[in-house]
Order: sequence, then C-alpha cells, then structure tokens
Amino acid sequence: MIGSNFGLIMAVIWGLFSFGILYNLLVGYLERNGYAEGYMGLIVAFGCLITIVGVGIIDYSAALLTLVAFIASGSPMIFGSIVRYIRKREAMRKSILGGEE
Repeated sequence: MIGSNFGLIMAVIWGLFSFGILYNLLVGYLERNGYAEGYMGLIVAFGCLITIVGVGIIDYSAALLTLVAFIASGSPMIFGSIVRYIRKREAMRKSILGGEE
C-alpha cells in the first residue's frame, strides 16, 4: 500500500508540516495578544482535526476511526479546560469586586 501511494503520502505529510508551521505562527499571535486564553483546548483540537483530514486523504476508514477515538479521549479534556477557565475568570471577577455580588 505505501509503495503505490508514496507520492500521495509524502504530499499529505508535506502539507501537514506546512500547516503546522503556519498554525504555530497563528497560535503564537493569538497567545501574545491574549486571544487564546481559555480556548487552547479548542485550538489543539482544530490542529488534530486537520491532521485527521490529512489521514483521511490517504485512508478514509483510518481517519474516521481516529476521529472517533480523538472525540472520545479529547472531549472531556476540552470541556474540563473550558470549565476551569470559566471558574478562574469568575474567581478573578470576585476578587476584583472584593467578594461582592
């Protein structure tokens, strides 16, 4: 399988590598400007989704299985990350207000 699809595999790998470079620059910008705070789990999930799309170009069934596995393992992490961020913001808000509601 790899021999007959070597060109396709290399093109996908190169495309994903290029995406990784550009996405890293975007995420750096978002972090420097405070836009990524509280959303890093979603940013990581989007990067993983792009990787799964790359795998899907090569083998759709492998990509589908990987997508389901990432949803199963990643959803609790993303949800937890968002909940922790909301709690942190609420605690900061209360501390600024002096505990007043």
